[in-house]
Amino acid sequence: MKNVTCVLHHHIGEESIFEEGLNIASSVPAYKAQIAWLTQRYNVISLDQMLTGDIPPKALLLTFDDAFKSVLEMVRTVLAPQRLPAVFFVNPSLLSHNAISLDSTLAWAAQTAGLEAVCAILELPLRNSVGTIVVRDMASRTATERLAIRDRLLTTYGPPNLTQRAPLIDSDDLKELVSLDVAIGNHTTHHVHCRSLTPAEIETEIVASKAKLEELSGSTVRSFSVPYGHEDDLTDNILQAVRTSGHEATFLVHSRSNWRRPAPDVWYRTSLHHEPASAMRSEVHLKPLVRTLKHMVRG
Repeated sequence: MKNVTCVLHHHIGEESIFEEGLNIASSVPAYKAQIAWLTQRYNVISLDQMLTGDIPPKALLLTFDDAFKSVLEMVRTVLAPQRLPAVFFVNPSLLSHNAISLDSTLAWAAQTAGLEAVCAILELPLRNSVGTIVVRDMASRTATERLAIRDRLLTTYGPPNLTQRAPLIDSDDLKELVSLDVAIGNHTTHHVHCRSLTPAEIETEIVASKAKLEELSGSTVRSFSVPYGHEDDLTDNILQAVRTSGHEATFLVHSRSNWRRPAPDVWYRTSLHHEPASAMRSEVHLKPLVRTLKHMVRG
């Protein structure tokens, strides 16, 4: 299989109480240093190049997840001036005014009321972090259950002051991103754990999400990013729905090398945060290689 190094960022900027504990932020200086290091050593390609097989040696795909406005700012000021393409996987539900995800609601509630109170209202044992609740306890909840949990937290502890949150993009921003050579990808409607979706929710979260993003961006959505990036969420039913709805590539995380992948249309990414440029070789090359070899040995 052809190899492409794929890196992932979420929010580039300072954390607010709505992002704290989610491990999704990168500082602006760190991001700029990472891009400078990467572009000196890799050939940045577009999603179209990846899908057509026009892949040069040391190919690199830049990707973003969620809907943070800081991504648009980095595209305007860092990527576009260098004519660097990227892919932005977006949740269309977050483009509405005052929209908020379950993850951000959990982070805000934990900072507002305390982690113990949040665990109590969710009838969970005390967890060591909000991140644990997000990736462990919420993984078994359907999309409908997740929305109910979000609304219960907002009703109990809210309303939140969303002016404190890192800003999100809107539908007009999608078109600007496309004009700046950023392909819009599908990240489900509500940022859910796909393993727990009902058949009806698969239609809403994957198929309808793609259609909505195409309508808002005026572009064809050709790729899908699995929220939370875990292969357990890419079940056979989910992969079939992704493929039959017209997505030509699916992205996980796992920080493994792409020379060995579960299928030709499934790709791994490495998530980056505050790592300095001096750590980039280890983060994007050595560690993924070791993880891939260990995964092969474990079968």
